[in-house]
Amino acid sequence: MATDVIGLIKEDHRDVESLFERLQKMPENRPALLAELAAKFIAHSEGEEDVVYPLLARRRPEEKEEVHHGAEEHHEAEEMLSRLLESDPESTEFDTLLRELVAAVSHHVEEEETDILPLLEQAVSLEERVRAGKAFSRRKAEVLAKPIKPRSRTKEELLHQAKELELEGASGMTKDELVAAIRQKKQQG
Repeated sequence: MATDVIGLIKEDHRDVESLFERLQKMPENRPALLAELAAKFIAHSEGEEDVVYPLLARRRPEEKEEVHHGAEEHHEAEEMLSRLLESDPESTEFDTLLRELVAAVSHHVEEEETDILPLLEQAVSLEERVRAGKAFSRRKAEVLAKPIKPRSRTKEELLHQAKELELEGASGMTKDELVAAIRQKKQQG
């Protein structure tokens, strides 16, 4: 069992991948699996954003943009989770939303394991990563003790993402319009 924060994060990633697989293969158990996924994903995201990302940003200030990007991806996935929680688990809409969530989270995990975690390993000693692992675990426990509440992206985060996607007219859009326009732009490829 992992004790440093990098190992704990990777264990969480594998756990979420397993939940995705079971959600796809066990439609009769979707309500329970989705509740488990939402709780674990939100706790993991908040643990990273409150413990891991600030640690990396302090040690590698030049990586603040990468850290910000990771947090934006968490918030986007939580919005998707929220829509999934509101949909009928037996509907085709659920299947579509689940595919979108799996794709978004898989992309995030790949980026994190390829870019962020290796930087963290280089920048932070094993002893500090073990301490961060304990703090990460405590933060997740705090979040898991509360009711599930997916977060959404701020308008500032949406405008930043719109800029990255070269989305025209974003500054004049409402938050809901930005979410829809970003989703549409990503689907176009």
